[in-house]
Amino acid sequence: MLAVTVSSILPAIVACAALALCAWRLQILHPVTLWSASWAASTLLYALRLLPYRDLGWLTTLLICGSIAVFAAAVPLGARLAGKLARTRPGPPPQAGLRTPDDRRVEVAAALAIGLLAVTLAAFLARLIAKFGVSHALRISAEVKVYLSSNEAPASGIYVEFAIAAAALCGLAWARARTRRGRRGWLVAALACAASVYFSTSRGFIAVALASALVAAALGRGAMPRRRMIASALAAGVVVVALFVGLGAVIGKTYGNSSIGQFDNFFSRHHAASSLALPYQDATASIPALDLLVRYSPTFGVAHGCATAPIVCGALRKLGLHVVRVPVAGQFTALPLQWNAYTFLDRFLIDWGPALTLVLVAITGLIAGFVWALARARSTVGILLYATCAPALVAAYRQNLIELVALAAGLAIVALLAGGRLARSEPIASRLSAMRSATRAL
Repeated sequence: MLAVTVSSILPAIVACAALALCAWRLQILHPVTLWSASWAASTLLYALRLLPYRDLGWLTTLLICGSIAVFAAAVPLGARLAGKLARTRPGPPPQAGLRTPDDRRVEVAAALAIGLLAVTLAAFLARLIAKFGVSHALRISAEVKVYLSSNEAPASGIYVEFAIAAAALCGLAWARARTRRGRRGWLVAALACAASVYFSTSRGFIAVALASALVAAALGRGAMPRRRMIASALAAGVVVVALFVGLGAVIGKTYGNSSIGQFDNFFSRHHAASSLALPYQDATASIPALDLLVRYSPTFGVAHGCATAPIVCGALRKLGLHVVRVPVAGQFTALPLQWNAYTFLDRFLIDWGPALTLVLVAITGLIAGFVWALARARSTVGILLYATCAPALVAAYRQNLIELVALAAGLAIVALLAGGRLARSEPIASRLSAMRSATRAL
């Protein structure tokens, strides 16, 4: 029994030690810091056992601790692979009042992304309203939730990727704005883009969009005092928890509607803390759920890529290729604690099993390090790539968001390229100049 208890506590010890080293040596937005913080928070809260979770097997413990070590080792190698771009010394922060062609490109790209988001969101809502009616669509009824989590969900659901891309671009435009009015406008736009994700039924994706905007804004501003960065991160955490509880109440995900109060646990014994039961479950349930997945995972997996990239494999099936169909949403664990999220490692386990999971984590670390080096070199493309991909590291404790953030990153870069072409167009440039002049006159 003692050995099993140690196996359940060890991940928290390793993750917290890694986070402490990151806090001492690395920046708060460094990939290893984000990755370690995600695992540290989840495993530490899990170790408190406020809900009667299962003990972890040693293979699960090895995979969690190994993923932290492997990722931390791979990120510096990825930064080195960036070569001269990785070693470029960051340039000075933008000077007040001075605008560059790249600033105009970012502004136009952000406006373009907002327009595309509006179109895709309208298509998404039109499909839901036609099928379920206005009341059910706007209230996100149980029928709508089931529909959106099934493989029959409308293809226009890609609006979530547009929302994340638009939020990141608005965050970067905020950082590049030269006036208080301009910063205020882009802040409102970023929040609106993130809020639009509500209709996807996922509070987690709202947090993803907010995190993308925050990272883009922070990297776009250049050097920022460490104290301000920590304060911003803590404020963002408070906002996310408030959104989780508030939106949960709106869509019916509350303590009273859950099964947590139906069996003996910390929250059922201490009703004053019951409002924290669902946030606690969200932060911790993926850890014991991962242990179940590890127990039943074949050594070399079964899906061979289709769990990590289900949309790609869906396209291949339409072309007539025989590939495994893996549901986008995972299966739920059994009562009394039903859960369907299994940490960042779950898709790798389904695809390639415990034998190759850490290899894929290492590849992820290499990519993260490479993109981080580009972002630190003040590359606009690098900043957007990192801003859209960083939330996947923050959410490592809960799920694998590789496909989601990859699509969002691609959309952000396409919008940036299109924005560059439009910004160089004389009519567009003239209109932007006129709008800025009118704004200053007001």
